[in-house]
Amino acid sequence: GGAATLGAGGAAAGWVAGSAIGAAVGLVPAVFTFGLSIPICAMVGGGCGLASGAAVGTTVGGVGGGVVGYGAYSRRDEISALSELTLSRVGECRKFVEETALHSADYVRTTLKGATGGTSD
Repeated sequence: GGAATLGAGGAAAGWVAGSAIGAAVGLVPAVFTFGLSIPICAMVGGGCGLASGAAVGTTVGGVGGGVVGYGAYSRRDEISALSELTLSRVGECRKFVEETALHSADYVRTTLKGATGGTSD
């Protein structure tokens, strides 16, 4: 996943940067080529930037993904314990909210029953 994501991002960044640099390089001979060197150099620079950006991005993404995967694998026991702790705390919070809601409903029911003379049911 990381290689594909960073590869695409690197390719896009390389294409933009390469096109800009190629157009700047094409400005030099523009006087002699009646301006045709600007888009041609921009295309060549964009292609070179696209290829190099994709290569660098894919490499960085692959290595980065491997490092993250290795780190997660080496700490899998800690991650598992933390996820179990989190699930137990969520269960406790659910139980608290359920009890509070039931208590609140009973309170409202009792209050309405007293205020309406016992006709709230």
